[in-house]
Amino acid sequence: MIQCPVCRIVYISNTIFCPECGAYLLAEGEIDTNPMEAGQISWFREAAEAQAPDLGLPDARPLTIRLRIGQGDRARVLEVLLVKPIRLGRNDPAGHVFPEIDLTAGQGKEHSVSRLHACIFQRGETVEIQDLASTNGTLLNGERLAPYVSVPLKDGDQLQLGKLLIEVSFVSQPS
Repeated sequence: MIQCPVCRIVYISNTIFCPECGAYLLAEGEIDTNPMEAGQISWFREAAEAQAPDLGLPDARPLTIRLRIGQGDRARVLEVLLVKPIRLGRNDPAGHVFPEIDLTAGQGKEHSVSRLHACIFQRGETVEIQDLASTNGTLLNGERLAPYVSVPLKDGDQLQLGKLLIEVSFVSQPS
């Protein structure tokens, strides 16, 4: 057993940091690290960009999709350039949740849309959707999507987030 020198709580011997106060618990010399020079550190984005040509992915230009959210006179139409993944859901400032497409105004809560419900993104020349483990699920043309499994989207596809209907169309078509 090891006792925290700051707050005096006792933990099992292999505990490195005190969960209560964050103090370092191991004696001097028990853990040794070799610091890296700044030039040796590769950040995630840099590493991904460096590997992209090796993956054989085509250098695709961002596609634009049109989302018709809702039905009838109250439907809202958005055009989205897929330069990054687009999350759909409801804003929740208290929970610090801000999806790129906020469906709160389109009665998202009444239609059972989760705060982070689904994500649309471009992979190469393909546009895909992924359910983000939403409470009430995402349907693509009437078929429920498995959480975190990417599925290709096609022009004219119908999405259903909870009970909210969204029609997808491509403004700029894949080549």
